[in-house]
Amino acid sequence: MFFGMIGIIFFVVGILFATNVGGAAERAFRGFAQTNPTVGTATPKTLRLVGGFWIPLGAFFIAVGFFR
Repeated sequence: MFFGMIGIIFFVVGILFATNVGGAAERAFRGFAQTNPTVGTATPKTLRLVGGFWIPLGAFFIAVGFFR
């Protein structure tokens, strides 16, 4: 059950970041840049790339939670 919930969170946030629905990647990046003064070379596109990796990770966690 725990793995499934974590997987759903990663999957949904990954979709939001990867597809940039409602400017989610830009909003999250602005929040991150305000709290962390040393952003470096990160951009909203970086968050979109990270979101693309979170989708299969979330799906894996959902599968583990389902078959466990």
